[in-house]
Amino acid sequence: MVSESRARFGRFVTERRRALNLTQDEVRAAGGPSDAAQTRAENGTGPEPSQRTLRRLDTGLNWAPGSAARTLLGGVPDPLEGEPGRATDGPRGATGFGPDYVAVPVEVIADLMAPHGTLNSFRDRWSEVSKDEFDKATDALNSAISRLTGVYVTDLLERNGGPGVPVPALIEFAFGHHLDEPVGDDPSDAEERLYRRWLAGRPVDASSDLESRFRRRWQARRRADA
Repeated sequence: MVSESRARFGRFVTERRRALNLTQDEVRAAGGPSDAAQTRAENGTGPEPSQRTLRRLDTGLNWAPGSAARTLLGGVPDPLEGEPGRATDGPRGATGFGPDYVAVPVEVIADLMAPHGTLNSFRDRWSEVSKDEFDKATDALNSAISRLTGVYVTDLLERNGGPGVPVPALIEFAFGHHLDEPVGDDPSDAEERLYRRWLAGRPVDASSDLESRFRRRWQARRRADA
């Protein structure tokens, strides 16, 4: 039985190869692993890919070094486009992942630290902690982590999405659940969730003023990246 992590990794490998319009032979010719190793990676069969196979997948699929290993552990790859001397430059409009870091608002960090402290305090009085206390703390932690991840997803969508631009399949696959989460009652968080849906081309129940604000924000980001 193929594990979920291996199946996920295989989907990334397969989709990248297809996005580059390459056969397995062509990936191998570009420095990738053998056809058999690629088949095992794509299908999630056999032993876990070796470090050598992962490095060769980075080369053959034109990913930044370490991308395959990171993806196998649950992350996402960092495609390299337009590299001179490559067998292919990749399709126009290919998905751009990264950067390796994003600016996180202080309030998001504070939201994360509060439930972290609460959960750690349970260690000294575990027998006294009620299920309601535990559930409340873990719900707060999950909400804070969702907001933290949302900062990165917003960054990805601002560079890869926008009005009339279909969301790249890799982003939809890896982060689509962030676009389907309930908006919630927090006004600032609700606007961020609506903004991500707008960037992804999803229907949003927003006033014309809010949509105009979304468009100005997106255009300002595009100009800053130009």
